Amino acid sequence: MLGGFTRPFTPAGEASVVPSLPWSFAGDQLLIHFQTDADALEALLPPPLHPVDRGDEAFLWSPHLRCHPENMSPNQLGPSRTHYNVCVIGIPCLLRGARTMFSAFQWGDRDWLVVLSWFLGACSKLVTIDQTGHHPMLSPGPYGGGIGSTLRRTVSRHGEKIIEIGFEPCEAVNAQTIEFYTRYLPVTCLRHFPDCEVPRRGRPLVHDLTQMVMSDIQLGEALRGAATLRFFDADNEELLPIQPLKVINGYWIPMSFRLHGIRVVHNYLE
Repeated sequence: MLGGFTRPFTPAGEASVVPSLPWSFAGDQLLIHFQTDADALEALLPPPLHPVDRGDEAFLWSPHLRCHPENMSPNQLGPSRTHYNVCVIGIPCLLRGARTMFSAFQWGDRDWLVVLSWFLGACSKLVTIDQTGHHPMLSPGPYGGGIGSTLRRTVSRHGEKIIEIGFEPCEAVNAQTIEFYTRYLPVTCLRHFPDCEVPRRGRPLVHDLTQMVMSDIQLGEALRGAATLRFFDADNEELLPIQPLKVINGYWIPMSFRLHGIRVVHNYLE
């Protein structure tokens, strides 16, 4: 008898790429609020999603998160299975009149994260994410991680840099200050498993819009400051049409939540 949450199934069920949900998460999120070409953003929205009135605004968020399945202790997992970096580009939009955020692009630095994201509907690609070192005990130097410090993060794939982010926190703000971002949550993702069968069936195996089911969401005191964001022309990427025209602000946000799974909010195959 073979067992496991995902392949590969094994007699003991311990070789699954991804353990079963729910999971607990906690970490720090770097959030960049920027403006770009409204038509280029709208072109990335699949129906029935529609742009909001301020259709030229988008978000990039890139957290470093600690995580573990709730039925397991972090000590039961290898260290590389309990933390990761991710980078997402989200577009504010409307789904049947309700505000949401479409996950248009996503990258992560763990193979299991790529697999999990495709199950949930986010389209991760495997990348390398690097960041300048910072720690409070380095204060008051430029890498202390607090007000007056500097931070630089890069996302690279196949040896090519695709995203460069800079952030200089200037002031502490409360969670209500980022309501312009949180009002578009939950994030909506497009889940798609193509038809690879020969001969073709003529339709994908899975094609729907999903939203993550989360609870116990907590946001700590955030830092706000000046930010920079640049996309690069790299192989197998298509970011230049939404190159930032203006970076409004950057934020550093402590956060935690529980992820239970997803709900399907639109099924294209019905």
